[in-house]
Amino acid sequence: MPRRFATFVAAALVPLALSGGCRAAVFAHGNDPAGAQVNLDALVTGFEYRFTNVTRQSKVNYGRMRIARYAFAPSKLVNDTAIWTAMRTTRTGAEREAEWQAGMVNNQYQFAARHDTPTPARVGDQRHLIAVSQRGEHDWFCHTVVEHHVGTVPPSRLNAVARAFLQSAERPGSAMRVDYRTAFPRTATALGRLLSIDTISAVSQLDGSTVVSMQIRLDARNIAAGFPAYAKYLQQYVEPARYRFRLTDRYGAEWWDMRAVNRVLTVRFRTRNGALQPLAGAARRMPDTLQLTVDALAKLGLFSVGVSNMVGEFVHVDTPRERAWQLRFTKEPKWHLPLIAERLLSAAIRHPFEGQGVYFKLGLHTGPTGQTLSERVVDVAVQESAIMRWLGNLGFTAMSDFAGKVEEEENRFLIELFRAMRSDMEALVRTS
Repeated sequence: MPRRFATFVAAALVPLALSGGCRAAVFAHGNDPAGAQVNLDALVTGFEYRFTNVTRQSKVNYGRMRIARYAFAPSKLVNDTAIWTAMRTTRTGAEREAEWQAGMVNNQYQFAARHDTPTPARVGDQRHLIAVSQRGEHDWFCHTVVEHHVGTVPPSRLNAVARAFLQSAERPGSAMRVDYRTAFPRTATALGRLLSIDTISAVSQLDGSTVVSMQIRLDARNIAAGFPAYAKYLQQYVEPARYRFRLTDRYGAEWWDMRAVNRVLTVRFRTRNGALQPLAGAARRMPDTLQLTVDALAKLGLFSVGVSNMVGEFVHVDTPRERAWQLRFTKEPKWHLPLIAERLLSAAIRHPFEGQGVYFKLGLHTGPTGQTLSERVVDVAVQESAIMRWLGNLGFTAMSDFAGKVEEEENRFLIELFRAMRSDMEALVRTS
């Protein structure tokens, strides 16, 4: 469920990027329009491949569902040889690895289990590693890495893209609407079936900065005719969700605010000369390390489950070969659980936030042969207990509901979106 929710949030931000000024952000991907098209086309193609006619080797499909089922109860997995590509025993207990290689073969995106999977070498190729190690009788550590070849756009280009987007947002909302509708008409149409921009407000400040507020509305009913299963899934799991992400510095100044409620995503930020500024107060350079506060509530089956005041460290990694966001949560949030789950509460639910805490990383880095790899890393410690098994069961319900027809329809929706983006980019470069 978390990965699917992240996919939706990422898709929801596409209209935000479009409204911020397509032309400038697109051309910032290269030194000239032709180079920008090559880089951005490969980037979009890499993601388009990922959702094209997806097939999975039986070992991968079995392992995928079993790991989803017992993610918070690893003892149920360690002796199942049908899952793992490597099995070892150390001083502290079992160590297991599942490695999957994926890529386009005969117009199918195929997943296969393979030990010592190489670094992705072709656009669209992926490498998945899921590692589980035992640290005590009931204590486990889970490490997940996903690498994805997305072309050769230099990670350092992300700074120029972000700057171009923010500078383009320093205009009246009407100008932004005209820009994205004329520059990316096919993309706006493809995405507009599900997401629409309700309002765009850009208010100039006395210091030359601009406070921007955008509202993006989700309505799955609009795609029910062509994507009935996907629409139903979104109505059940995504539309009722409420969440908020806030970035603040050590002085308490707020730098980014994104919240969703009643199917409307609202994003607020302040920019000057293409650089983020605190929403209030004097303009200044944004620090590399901020604090992320998360509030989230989702409906899973019959139950509503969520957290509030989940506070973590947010680090912007900016090196010559890498641009990434690193998040680490070391403080237990306030849990919102039904009464049936509150009776099961134990120290196990605090355990992931102890020590090194929950770690998440998302970004781009340069691979060993100069290719650009997107990377997603998740590290979490798990202490088995009744409450963790209950939470795992809820997550698996959403996962099992997604597998099959819903996933097929989501893939088709995303492919149509990516192809529309590629067509718009080609037209944009031809007329530049």
